Amino acid sequence: MSDFPTPARQFPTRQAEAIEGRSRRGAVTGKLKAALELMVWEGLPRKEAAAKAGLADASLRFAFRKPHVLAHHRAELAALRENLRARNVHRLDGIADNSRNDMAKVGAIKALEAITDQAEERDPRSTVQMPGVQIVIVQPPAGPQLEQPRTVAPLEIIPAT
Repeated sequence: MSDFPTPARQFPTRQAEAIEGRSRRGAVTGKLKAALELMVWEGLPRKEAAAKAGLADASLRFAFRKPHVLAHHRAELAALRENLRARNVHRLDGIADNSRNDMAKVGAIKALEAITDQAEERDPRSTVQMPGVQIVIVQPPAGPQLEQPRTVAPLEIIPAT
């Protein structure tokens, strides 16, 4: 054994350098990014997305255990949801206008109203902040009344005579 400490490895190994399309540590790039985008944007199953991106299915499956991969996947899904929202509103409007089924019309109108209400709730400009304290009184739900707890007095022990 040598008395000199071994220097920390500052460069990637030859094997790590030889792999094309490999993501750097803590980042989603290359084949991994391509596979995730195929899954989210084209709706491919994991196995097909991995094969199309040039990865093994197990590699993609194990990558999903890493927090930065999950974060990237969730961000892509959020972007997809945002992209679909406008089309969904137009689709609901078309159902409300053109459907022969009255219940479908009512359901579409309710959904559109709910979407509008939720958007207004999230909008910071829609809430007016005023100084003071607000007390919200909430009534318990109607239903079977629970029996109120009873106070039980301690027993008196009477000596036998």
